[in-house]
Amino acid sequence: MADIKKLYVTKLILWVYSSFTLLILGYLTWNSFRTKQDVLSNTLGWPKSFTLESYVKVFRNEHFGVNIWNSGFILMMTIIIIVALASMVAYGLGRYSFKFKQGVMLYFLIGLMFPVQLGVVPVFLIIKNLGLINSPWSVILVLSAGLSMAVLMLTNFFAGLPDALAESARIDGAGEWRIFYRIMFPLASPVIVSLCIILSVNIWNQFFLPLIMLQDDAVKTIPLAVMKYTSNILLNMDKALATSVIATIPVLILFFIFSERIISGVASGSVKE
Repeated sequence: MADIKKLYVTKLILWVYSSFTLLILGYLTWNSFRTKQDVLSNTLGWPKSFTLESYVKVFRNEHFGVNIWNSGFILMMTIIIIVALASMVAYGLGRYSFKFKQGVMLYFLIGLMFPVQLGVVPVFLIIKNLGLINSPWSVILVLSAGLSMAVLMLTNFFAGLPDALAESARIDGAGEWRIFYRIMFPLASPVIVSLCIILSVNIWNQFFLPLIMLQDDAVKTIPLAVMKYTSNILLNMDKALATSVIATIPVLILFFIFSERIISGVASGSVKE
């Protein structure tokens, strides 16, 4: 009985939290279709009219499309690098036994505990010496080093696959590389899709690294553009609302569409007893 009460209390808390979040997002989207004067003078009232003026301004006058392209490019390249590297590392860790294997696993586990902010000074100096400041590749390289979660999830998945799959392929004359990319990698697609979506949210909303590495307006990402408008919210109320909607809503739609795949993929890559 006590467990049932806890379950209902938990559901109630989650429903309240979700409803409040949706209310805020709905209000944000609602106001983004109003003029700045209307929002400031009639904040909680019914709008006089709806307009796309705010969105037109940020795309036509502020070149917000460049910020979207920069964020999209960083997202795409980082995901490709992480999936390629993490899948190969995880396949080796999951399918083979070798000396110091547990130490390597511990290394990636520790990587989950330390954020990049702790080493930002040496990282910045390395990127500067490479001549990559104000280049999207500076952010891509640093973010691509965050392999820990991807490696651990994929390692558990590969370790749980039956040995008969690889053995039958070896009998047919397939080498290790062919076994990996023709058999094992496709089987890991549910976990990989979940990883891509989870990582995409973090990369899309990444603020700290672009703030440090990208200083020219031509290479800034969406979070930096939003910060530019929200730093003087009264002057740029309309632009701040429009850019915030563009930065937030696509991620929520992505999560809503693929929520079941995320859960199934995470479950497939979880630790099996």
